[in-house]
Amino acid sequence: MKKFGKLMLSTMLACSLFGCTQKTGGAKDGEFSASEKGFGGDIKVTLKVSGGKVEDVTIDASKETPDKGGAAAEQLAKEIKEKQSPNVDAVSGSTISSEAIIKAAKSAFEQAGLKVEETAATKGEDETVDTDVLVVGMGASGTLAALTASEAGAKVIGVEATDVLGGFGNAAQGMFAIGTDLQKERYGDHMQTNEEYWYEFMQDHNSQLGNGSLIRRFVSEAKNTVAYCMDKGVKFYLSEMPQQIAHFNTDVIYHRWGGAEPFKHFAEQLEKDGVEVKYNTIAKELITDKDGNVVGAICEKQDGGKLTVNAKSVIVATGSFAANQELMKETLGDTVYNNAMVIKGNQLPGIEMMWDKGAAKGELLTMNHGVVTKGAGEETVSQLSLNTPILWVNSQGQRFMNEDLLKDTVEFSSAVVAQGGLAYTIFDQTTADRWTDTTQPNTGSWVHYWDRFGIKDENGKPTIYHAPIDKDTWNADWKALEDANAGKICQTLDEVAEFIGCDKETLKETIAKYNTFVKNGSDTEFFKDPQDLTYTVENGPFYVTCGHSGVLGALGGVNTTDKLEVLTDDYKIIKGLYATGNNVSGVSVAAYQNVEGVGLGFSLTSGRLAG
Repeated sequence: MKKFGKLMLSTMLACSLFGCTQKTGGAKDGEFSASEKGFGGDIKVTLKVSGGKVEDVTIDASKETPDKGGAAAEQLAKEIKEKQSPNVDAVSGSTISSEAIIKAAKSAFEQAGLKVEETAATKGEDETVDTDVLVVGMGASGTLAALTASEAGAKVIGVEATDVLGGFGNAAQGMFAIGTDLQKERYGDHMQTNEEYWYEFMQDHNSQLGNGSLIRRFVSEAKNTVAYCMDKGVKFYLSEMPQQIAHFNTDVIYHRWGGAEPFKHFAEQLEKDGVEVKYNTIAKELITDKDGNVVGAICEKQDGGKLTVNAKSVIVATGSFAANQELMKETLGDTVYNNAMVIKGNQLPGIEMMWDKGAAKGELLTMNHGVVTKGAGEETVSQLSLNTPILWVNSQGQRFMNEDLLKDTVEFSSAVVAQGGLAYTIFDQTTADRWTDTTQPNTGSWVHYWDRFGIKDENGKPTIYHAPIDKDTWNADWKALEDANAGKICQTLDEVAEFIGCDKETLKETIAKYNTFVKNGSDTEFFKDPQDLTYTVENGPFYVTCGHSGVLGALGGVNTTDKLEVLTDDYKIIKGLYATGNNVSGVSVAAYQNVEGVGLGFSLTSGRLAG
């Protein structure tokens, strides 16, 4: 898995504030900071205040795109200082980052005792437009839906809550497809690029509870989606091998983007086709006629004005429910939701709009993917300790899985979800010495998800590996982990148990049993591969890392036909209403499919087919 921080996606838009700041008798000198979610992660605004005046404004937008959010941060820092107020205008093209900066700046001003007077923004005008097809949500799925609908001769309008085309697709690395020209060049007619093989694989994973006709169509059509995107200028390539160790014995099905800028090409085509995309606009409610057919949507513009779109058909591609806290807690449970690292996305009423008009509530799932630390950034040491088959224990100090599961990030993450979304790795000083021995080659000599194999580029060269680690990096990373309470170096096993919060004797018994398995080369408890029984836990100090399940988003919401037509509880088609991408239930059942690239693959393919 790529560094998890790179998968962070956009949050809900807020309205800009307008007004002025007044110095008050309560103003305080010093530095005052506040953070808010931007497009790529947290943005931190720090004010330096002296004598009731803002002397300096610094904005840490290091997780934002440099030429977008980064540039906006630089501009807004100057404007906030010049105006002595957080009430500045958002930077065009960087609305999400700008709104986060403005909101954080307001909080910092309030901490400093600087009063911010707010005035109501002028509400924009209401308007009504007519179109053939309305696409709600211009992420990966909605973008392709709009393109194919326009190419079929329809007049198309897209509404997008952010000011960015592509949504989750901008962070995705590639898509599933079988039977592509790229695969035929490499494998010929090999079984694993056969539609029957992958249809049965997915349905077996679903215990035959999936939407069979939809999955069958997806498996068949994904290759045509690759060809379609390539015709638009998008570059794909097959890496030398699958991206996860669990899939090393299968053919490469993961079609990587190849370093291209896919949505730049798509945007050019949308403009060429005359598709009007209304950014910073949120669909609030579907419009139906007297027969219950969907004939448009009521939307809210950034300026507060109402946009009514009358349409012959509506495609809802809003990316499911990850930002809906109530639904996420319903799906994960409160404990897992609080423990997991959840990418929340935008708070959009897409599936709720469809439910309100009679759509059946499909199965709701989360996209469990990988295990990460919380609050400590992206340390190399935690990437290593959380992605190596060393000893893992739960909150009771007991083993709970075959640690080889980490070779598939979906199964690995789900195993930790089953333990409340939080588990711990433990290794000793002997292992630490091995991982910091820089006399060995970077590819390492032990089986490890990142260090021996790495992620391979189009030329078969490793692009990511984490061991060995130099001592300076090792020490700095562990300090960051301890400062964030995301890990701890313990002198004794009693101290390890205290950090985890488990019974000391239970933990010691677990470790003693595990050490026996390693020395004997046989795991009689969870049956780990003997070649991965490498690391005993014997010689202190002992290193503990907290691992939180990664949740990349949510899946499901409504049931559809294989043509993406939305269904009611009694499986009747709601005329004029289509759903795509993560809004659709039935591709993954009970758990996210452990098929590389299935998320983006289905999003793009379902969008292309719905359009």
